[in-house]
Amino acid sequence: MGLFIEIVFLIILAIIVLINLALLKLRKGLKKIENESKLSGMEIARIISSKFCDSEPHIIKKKGLFLDHYNSNRNVIKLSPEVFDGTDMYSSLVAINVTLEIKNEKISRGNYFATFIVLISYVLIILGAFLNNSNIINFGLIVFVLAFVLVFCINTTYNKKDEIFKMLKKEKVLKPFDEEIEENLILTSLIVIARLPYGFINYFR
Repeated sequence: MGLFIEIVFLIILAIIVLINLALLKLRKGLKKIENESKLSGMEIARIISSKFCDSEPHIIKKKGLFLDHYNSNRNVIKLSPEVFDGTDMYSSLVAINVTLEIKNEKISRGNYFATFIVLISYVLIILGAFLNNSNIINFGLIVFVLAFVLVFCINTTYNKKDEIFKMLKKEKVLKPFDEEIEENLILTSLIVIARLPYGFINYFR
């Protein structure tokens, strides 16, 4: 049983690494494409949040690759400097995905909870290693796997995407807005999976 858990854990780590590599490649390509609306990530976040949020969220700038996120507890959108100030397609798509978490509280709270679960898994793994107890280590690995499953399930189901695409076209925050951009919008939503191993850093920022 322990070997099976370790194999599943390693497979998930490999998937996360591949997603990170794919997103880095996508990021490089999208940063070369200018959003013709000329809106920065911060401006896009403010426009979209006004559609879904009764209380306007604070939008702040925080360093960290793929650490852009919405904190529903504090009603704060945290964007990296390149996304906050950027007017390229990467900045725009990330800002949109982060802000859309306001629309779906289950996704926002699920992502927040998953990062907490990952932190617990690390504590268990370290504790098990310190006590030389394989059962505790394996339990920590299981907890990490469960966190991955949770994040994967809630974020790969792109709820009401047609409704979202219609809203984005109406607000004209993305120019051009074609099928390729729609696909890239969905792909950039995988950032929450890419940052899963270190997303708990957001608790301390």
